[in-house]
Order: sequence, then structure tokens, then C-alpha cells
Amino acid sequence: MVSKIMRYKVVACGLTDVGLVRQNNEDYWAEAPSLNFFALADGMGGHRAGEVASKEAVKALIEILNKTIGASEADLDLHELHGVIQYAIEYANETIYKMSTKKVDLRGMGTTLCCLLFNSQGIVYAHVGDSRIYRLRDGRLEQLTKDDSLLRQLSDAGKIADEDVGEALYKGIITKAIGTEKEVDPSVHIAEAVDHDLYLMCSDGLSDMLSLKEMEEILNSTKNLKEASQILVEAAKKKGGFDNVTVVLTKIENFQS
Repeated sequence: MVSKIMRYKVVACGLTDVGLVRQNNEDYWAEAPSLNFFALADGMGGHRAGEVASKEAVKALIEILNKTIGASEADLDLHELHGVIQYAIEYANETIYKMSTKKVDLRGMGTTLCCLLFNSQGIVYAHVGDSRIYRLRDGRLEQLTKDDSLLRQLSDAGKIADEDVGEALYKGIITKAIGTEKEVDPSVHIAEAVDHDLYLMCSDGLSDMLSLKEMEEILNSTKNLKEASQILVEAAKKKGGFDNVTVVLTKIENFQS
């Protein structure tokens, strides 16, 4: 079994902004420092239901992780943690779905979700929807998640010849979300923990506005996570700020082999 003693430090910073057009902020992020766990959600639904969905999904996720990982006397290996994260996301989905069926003003609500769990032996990351996780390693930014979106499906199938047309018609139509169906199948993966790696989680309010190259340049321009998150959010707003913008940066430091 893996020891709960971490072999490295996780430095983190999160920032959310309503943007320049929306009246409400339906994004929500939170961390569970004792678990080295971070989550971000982008809600949808009328009458502030999106705000409820994103917040309650993240809360449910952290609640079940505290009851499993946090309360466990036994150490869990990465594959066991993979299973725990999948179960926790399924639990969050069930929680939001039940809430939406009990209250009229919450019907149809849902949310995207992405999360990161840092462990001494590695990292478990997962997502549902089009909120993304990127990794900056040796100055190069890479998108780790694949959007659960119609645009992505059509692109993968080779059915979109003109990218501009695809962007205009299908952008923002997600094919999977938390709470919209009774069951959900999240994408859950394991990654190696490498010293100095920086992870970026964000809502589409950032990724729709900035290219991968633009985000990479900003992250490489400063080592200060707070400053980097502020620059990212402001850059998205300068390009229109049409949606809520949320950024969560986490970095591995002081790795002991």
C-alpha cells in the first residue's frame, strides 16, 4: 500500500470571475487541502439553478471523498483511488439529479466537473463536460482532457470540414454533464507526479477565449500562481469575457524521490 505521507508539496491558487456579460456566476471551485484534492464546476440551468448545480456537485464530491479517503485507516493505492474518484463523481451526479427532480425551479439543471487528486505515488484526474485540465511540463502546455461536446464528437468522426462553421454551430453543446441523467460515465485517468509540473483547471470561459499557445505563454511568464491566474482571467475578459471565468492552478514542488 501507498503511504499517506506526501513526497512533495502542492501549491495552489484559484480564481473565479463573473465576466463582463453574465449577471450570475455559475462557476464554482473548491479544495480539500487535507486530501490534496481540487475541483471545478461550471453550472447550467435557469433561475440560478446552474449556481446550485455547480456548488452542490463539488460539495457532494468532497463530502464523499472525506468519508472514504479521509476517514480510511488503510492507505489506498492509485488504482483504488481511481475507483474512489469514479464512485464520488457518480455520487455527485446522483445528488444533483435527485435535487433537480424534487424542485420545479431546479429541473433540468446540470454542471460540468473536473478534478485533481494528488497522491504521493501519482495523480488521479477526471472530468465530465467541457471544463478542462491542462498540464504545463518543461514549458509546454498540454490539454489532458477531451471535451464531452458535440463539436468534439463531430471533429473526431471527421464530419466537420470547416472548423469555423463547426465552432459557430456546435460550440458549447455538451454531450455529458453532472445531474442531467440518472447515471454518468466520467473520464478518470492516472498520471505520474513530476517535480515542477503545473496543472491548470478551467471553465470554458477561459478556454473559449484563449488559445493553448496564449495560455502557455502566460503560464511561462510568471512563477507566481496568483499572478498567473489573475493574468489569465483578465486576458479572457479583454477578449470579451462573454462567460464566467474560473481558473485553478496547482503546482508540484519540493519533490523527494
